[in-house]
Amino acid sequence: MAINTNRLNRWADILLKHSLRGIVRDDVVMIKGEEAVWPLISVLQEKILRAGALVDVLLVPRDNERGRTWSANVARFGTVSRLKALPEWQKLRYEHFTKYIEILGMASPELTTGVEGPVMHRILTLENELSKIRLRKPRVITMYPTPAFAKIEGLPFAQYRDIVVAASTQDPRKLGKMAERLAARLRKTRQIRIMTRHLRSGKACRLEVDIARRGIIKDTETLGNIPCGEVYTSPDARKVEGDIYLDMPVSAHGDVLRGIYLRFVSGRVVSFHAEKGHRRLAAILDTDAGAKRLGEIAFGINSGLIRPLAHPLFCEKLAGTMHIALGEAFPRAFVSDPTSRASRARMEAFVKDGIANNSAQHVDLVVSFRRGGAGEAVFLDERLLALRKGNWDPDHA
Repeated sequence: MAINTNRLNRWADILLKHSLRGIVRDDVVMIKGEEAVWPLISVLQEKILRAGALVDVLLVPRDNERGRTWSANVARFGTVSRLKALPEWQKLRYEHFTKYIEILGMASPELTTGVEGPVMHRILTLENELSKIRLRKPRVITMYPTPAFAKIEGLPFAQYRDIVVAASTQDPRKLGKMAERLAARLRKTRQIRIMTRHLRSGKACRLEVDIARRGIIKDTETLGNIPCGEVYTSPDARKVEGDIYLDMPVSAHGDVLRGIYLRFVSGRVVSFHAEKGHRRLAAILDTDAGAKRLGEIAFGINSGLIRPLAHPLFCEKLAGTMHIALGEAFPRAFVSDPTSRASRARMEAFVKDGIANNSAQHVDLVVSFRRGGAGEAVFLDERLLALRKGNWDPDHA
């Protein structure tokens, strides 16, 4: 069941050479993940050390989703009063690294499920401070196949492993030309209109999203996620109107959400329902005010993914899909250099005015425009964005 050493080396090279633009002697690289993902951590660690840099390996406990400072048990049994601030040592650790690799993959995801309420809300809010530190530095997220995640997908482990490894080791540059064509079209677009149909009730849904003057981001260029394959931006959080039905299963906080209906008025979710995971969706929306607003709108363009997976790192990249994200917006959609002092001040102004969304959450929800999916049509301003051979065709929009 082990992953071929050559493939592990290729995977590591993509992360280090492409996503992080190489490793130099002055680098301190944090690698974060569970013991279950150790084979990839080990290969990465060796390559980084051979390049003369330092490694900070942050091993994550099994009940601690994505390496949060506090575990699921703290959320279950702790109190808000004890969680006044992030520990200084944690913030210093994040300030110290120059590059960041996060490897998703869990041995026991059930240990993190069913956690909600004010203590979890507090944990997520404080963790957002660390997220802002990460976002200022070169970073990449990838996912290592584990038997537990294969079970969530309903696949034999060997099949699931092969899907994940094949997608994660393909040459990310092959999608670059397609991504640029779509990005060029979106740069000229003021409004995206998304037409979907509720697969159970038959209700026609229409969502209008304002992206005028927003920066368009290609993950084939930033390579912040591996596998890559999305073109995305953050909308004006005040100008989201209408409703949408999102049919594809997506895992979030240890649960699977599916069949999601959202209705927005003046940028805010005013009604919602999920056919699966309704309670989890309600908890996500209740995290903070920003969790009820959009932080992202995106197109999946990776035709090399041979089948959808529920994990958002994969399903959001699938060709012929779109996704929206409830929660935190991307600074690069508003400012060209999020690390500069002037840009940070501008970003704070965008957040204060409600244009850029601020939240402890960022939860991707996906709708398919492929055959049998809930998606019916997408209009960029008044022009239909066509699908051709199962993928978006920006040359006919």
